[in-house]
Amino acid sequence: MKRLKILIVLIATVGLWHCGGNGNGNGNGNGPIRAGSPPEPPGELRVEKIGDGEVWLNWQASADDGDVLYIVYRAVGDSGAVAVDSTFRTSFQDRVLEYEQEYTYHVTALNTAGGQSGPSNSVSGQPFNNLAPLAPVTVRAIAHNISILDQLDIVLDWAENGEADLVGYRVYRSTEESFAPDATLLQSEVVLPRFVDEDIEVGTVYYYLITAYDRGGKESAVSTEVRDVALPLPVLLDPVAGGQAPGQPTFIWGSMAEAHSFRVVVTSSPTSGEISAMPLTSDTTAVFVARVEAGRAVELASGQIYYWKVVASTQEGGVENSVSQVESFKIR
Repeated sequence: MKRLKILIVLIATVGLWHCGGNGNGNGNGNGPIRAGSPPEPPGELRVEKIGDGEVWLNWQASADDGDVLYIVYRAVGDSGAVAVDSTFRTSFQDRVLEYEQEYTYHVTALNTAGGQSGPSNSVSGQPFNNLAPLAPVTVRAIAHNISILDQLDIVLDWAENGEADLVGYRVYRSTEESFAPDATLLQSEVVLPRFVDEDIEVGTVYYYLITAYDRGGKESAVSTEVRDVALPLPVLLDPVAGGQAPGQPTFIWGSMAEAHSFRVVVTSSPTSGEISAMPLTSDTTAVFVARVEAGRAVELASGQIYYWKVVASTQEGGVENSVSQVESFKIR
């Protein structure tokens, strides 16, 4: 409740912005938020770290009974200080700063009585651009050839980098394994850690490398190389389209290079009503396994028409890559 009260005081206090400016160092004042019973100023403000486009600060807590909110002021070059943030912590990370620009900081404390302390000591820092970003990690590539959705692509994603001066990522592609990235192989530059490659051909294996780059133009080392291929649609061989099958049919389909696993799906209609529980297999044949509902296996009924398709995958766990056409069969 004390922290909520401080926030209410802060929001209601126009004086927070009495210092002027817009957070970009264009103000020319650093007056207190409001008069009141002020707490003691924060102690020993210091620069903990200066990094690529960032300055980290910490300070000693104000000697005041109860919670206090700290207001961080920043001056850019010779301009006046403006309030840029508030925190209940005794630390602050100022990020996305300009390289080689000097920033000067001080901190005040605001208590539940609405009193703002005098300023702490001032410290300065000048961010630099010495380090390239880290190489992106946990990169994945997942291909799709789903004709019913008109989807033919390879989706790449990876963990987001955390550098303060990060601009984005570069995606390199080749049809050769263990390739060296260069400008001719640059597929795209993206801001978010995701890329959908729609410029692909079925059956072609594509290899990818990802790098990260910052505002100073520094580029990371390459990620681990990943690959995938959009598989052709599986060809269904038996039961033949519209043919007959025994009560526990064996399904057969054509072999496919690059396929890791297959799954047969049997349904009671062309688009829905799955009644099978077929496990993944690396073979090109599979015996029907019924889905269990209410403790009983769903059996195929004589004279009934059913439908089947095959889902092919290149990934562990059977992630959908390509899906065959749907064919019908009738139980004898």
